[in-house]
Amino acid sequence: MQVNVRESSRALRSSVPRCCFHVFLCLLSLFAASAFPSTVLAQERRPRRPQPEQAPAPEPTPAPPAEEKPVEKDRWFAILNGTVHTVSGPVLDGATVLCRNGRIFEIGRNLTLPEECETIDAAGHHVYPGLIAVRSQGIHGGGSPEDGTDVFSFNMSLALAAGITTAVTGDTAAKLTYGTLEGMIVKRGLFESISYNSRDPAGKRRLREGLDRVRQHLRDVAAHEEEKRRNPEAKAPDDKWIRGPYATYLRLLKSEAVALVDANDAHEIFDYCELAETYGIRMVVRGAYEAWTVAPSLSRAGMAAIITPRQRVDENPQLNRPTGSTIENARILHEHGIRIAITPAGSLFGPGYGISLGGLAGRDLLHLALEAAFAVRGGLSNADAVKTVTIDAARVLGIDSRVGSIETGKDADFVITDGDLLHYMTLARWTVVNGRVAYDKEKEGIYSHIRPGGDANAPPPDDYWPRRLGVEWRRDREKPAQP
Repeated sequence: MQVNVRESSRALRSSVPRCCFHVFLCLLSLFAASAFPSTVLAQERRPRRPQPEQAPAPEPTPAPPAEEKPVEKDRWFAILNGTVHTVSGPVLDGATVLCRNGRIFEIGRNLTLPEECETIDAAGHHVYPGLIAVRSQGIHGGGSPEDGTDVFSFNMSLALAAGITTAVTGDTAAKLTYGTLEGMIVKRGLFESISYNSRDPAGKRRLREGLDRVRQHLRDVAAHEEEKRRNPEAKAPDDKWIRGPYATYLRLLKSEAVALVDANDAHEIFDYCELAETYGIRMVVRGAYEAWTVAPSLSRAGMAAIITPRQRVDENPQLNRPTGSTIENARILHEHGIRIAITPAGSLFGPGYGISLGGLAGRDLLHLALEAAFAVRGGLSNADAVKTVTIDAARVLGIDSRVGSIETGKDADFVITDGDLLHYMTLARWTVVNGRVAYDKEKEGIYSHIRPGGDANAPPPDDYWPRRLGVEWRRDREKPAQP
């Protein structure tokens, strides 16, 4: 390998002066730093302009303390010394029912009452759950009851005087909360109405076709859920068509709603029984004066009934089977395990479910409790007859978790009477709704003149509302004499 000596010496000569120059600069910088320290390292900065003195910032105003919301006191109410008919359990003599904030808190004897507890001494009186009218008219307003109800109306007072604390208006169960809207609504959407009438065969066919289509959709949905376990991307069945009546059918088939039907004669009732069994629909039949003739079918279908024991329909002599009504209807249905609720018969004054002196509140023997008493005339026991207007009525409506019996945790709704509920002379002395006295016989002018003070042997009243007994009915003003 040959080395070019000339080129190597030339490169060496060019690099030496460059290195010496760098060394010279380093030495020069060190000399300057040591010789001139005051000008290089200790150079002072210009003084800042003096700032004007500022007043000290005011201390921030402390935020006002948050207003503490007043703690709402518990609202206590107690019924003392009464004969308590719990309906769902035993009858308790001399018991106390203690309520807190509109709910039953405790039931028993010798209870310790809290301070500021409102009390009613019910000694010598009977305490029942508030009565339930499974159909009503004229108590609450139409549409949404809380929007259209006059809570100071005479009709509401009249219904409370009959011991009614809950009434159905439209498809809503609402309380008779006299003077307030608080706690009025119990449940909305009680029923779905369907029609399966033999006089409309096309309508019957459409109903079954609709139910079949929705039932098949439910099967497809169940199959899809199984398929998703194997194939997460499986396509779900189309459900955009489930609207209108199909949405109703879906709720019925899923047992999310109860069907309410009107049927009276045996053939109509039997058709509904067959429909309920085929599709597994929960159903309540209203009317049903011939239900006693098909009671086994009603029982197998698990149906409930809303009936009027005193409804009178003559038998049809042209038919070779039992027909017409019977006062034993309630007893026969009860013996077959069918849950029943009772509503009064109508009169010349209006329908039995209308609130008037001839309907739910009663004129002579036409009010709700007396209709239950006529079921006793047909063979139903007293205890079971009381249930038809309390706990069984609540079960038919699906609101028995709140009303219908006197149990701890349920709503504080009571009717306190001066005698047996089913006796024709019995009157409500107090009616309590949500733990508040909504009706007091002595303060309300409707029946205050009848046995004042609860004296069962009181003489007949001198006055009869709205006019005095024995006074001949005449115009208040006589016609002016003709000139």
